[in-house]
Amino acid sequence: MAREPIHLELAGGKSQRQRIWELIREHFLRDAQFNQKDVTPGGVPNDTANDYLRGLARAGILKVVRAGHAPRVITIYRLNQDLGAEAPRVNRRGEIVTQGNGNEAIWSAMQALGSFTARVLAKMSGAKENTVKTYCIFLARAGYLTVEREGGGRGRGGVESQYRLLRSKISGPRPPMITRLKAVYDPNTHDIVWQQTADDAAEELDK
Repeated sequence: MAREPIHLELAGGKSQRQRIWELIREHFLRDAQFNQKDVTPGGVPNDTANDYLRGLARAGILKVVRAGHAPRVITIYRLNQDLGAEAPRVNRRGEIVTQGNGNEAIWSAMQALGSFTARVLAKMSGAKENTVKTYCIFLARAGYLTVEREGGGRGRGGVESQYRLLRSKISGPRPPMITRLKAVYDPNTHDIVWQQTADDAAEELDK
């Protein structure tokens, strides 16, 4: 299943997979079984939902209670592993898609440290330092971080930027996301909290 670019997936406020996952968890809380139509929100194609459910089943996250055979018998599922609020990232083969998972580790490390440099944050989260630097820059632009000390220089004589997380900006358990359009999206509030402007783009070209 080819995943939609994030800026298209978020057109309705949440990604299609996230909306499906939340319906799956609602059935889990009611201890209820479900079929594909039960967990397909309006506007989500049936093929997208079917592919996602099959991937979740192959990953062991869903249990197939009854296998369906088109066109009459419908597949019935039950949630086997509740992995929390964030929709699991799996492909149709049931393989875990790791792209984007690093943000969760970085976000958790930010909350634990409070004040940090990108290097310290990378060591604690296990993410690549360049990835952490980019994430910090965008979160600072979006107002999640303040810059306590501006970095400068390179190599041994260089000074790293020191950031502090503004805890008032923590709106829920899910980490802010950077979209392909270089916007910062808060999945807890379903808001684009920062969008790159033409001036921002021009400044990057000058660097």
